[in-house]
Amino acid sequence: MPIRYLFDQQGLDDLARFSTPRTLFAFDLDGTLAPIKVHASEVKLAPELSAALERLDQIASVCVLTGRSRKDALAILNLDLRLVLGNHGCEWPPEVRPRNQRYLEITGAWRELLERGFAQESGVEIEYKGETLTIHYRGAPDPEGARVRIEKVVGELIPAPRVIGGKFVMNLLPREAETKGIALVEAMEFLGAGQAIYLGDDVTDEDVFTMSLPNLLGVHIGQEPWTAASHYLESQSEMTSLVQTMVRLLGG
Repeated sequence: MPIRYLFDQQGLDDLARFSTPRTLFAFDLDGTLAPIKVHASEVKLAPELSAALERLDQIASVCVLTGRSRKDALAILNLDLRLVLGNHGCEWPPEVRPRNQRYLEITGAWRELLERGFAQESGVEIEYKGETLTIHYRGAPDPEGARVRIEKVVGELIPAPRVIGGKFVMNLLPREAETKGIALVEAMEFLGAGQAIYLGDDVTDEDVFTMSLPNLLGVHIGQEPWTAASHYLESQSEMTSLVQTMVRLLGG
């Protein structure tokens, strides 16, 4: 089935059908709720989007499901949302689920090896997030060359990680770690949601879209031939309008 633009008439009808109080409205963060920046510390939400997201969470259930650590995500969001999951769904609020010490040990060992291996590599950043870590190479003078060198070093890590590529990033997860897809289903169960809308922009979000659940509306940011999402937005700049539309559909 061809991917459909969410803001055409059929797409809006689909959105209206899914926009109910029993829906979990779930979002990726970087590239979805906020534009991607060269320096991750510069990422922030637009004020209008922040206000709309806060209102949506007051009348429905909102979950942010991000590859960032919860600490970083909460600082960027600066909102008291229903649920924020970090590390691609591995990191829940501590009062709900304790952190996985085995994952922390594995990624801690990887971190030491990677930081030594790329200490002299300009523009390559190792972001340790706890249960997972991310290697950024957007700022490298030769990103493609950096990617090749990163792949070589990552291929030598023990235990071998699950590797998920992205936009000038390489995400490393313990093999047995939860995926975003599993985390979304668990979030629905935790919040008592019967269906979900999920929005994401990158390869990690395909773990959600490829589930092809009948009670899931998957929306990819950007029209890409490789995504398994059923719908798309043309760009991240449409996100404020979308969340405002969700609020209106819920009567808020």
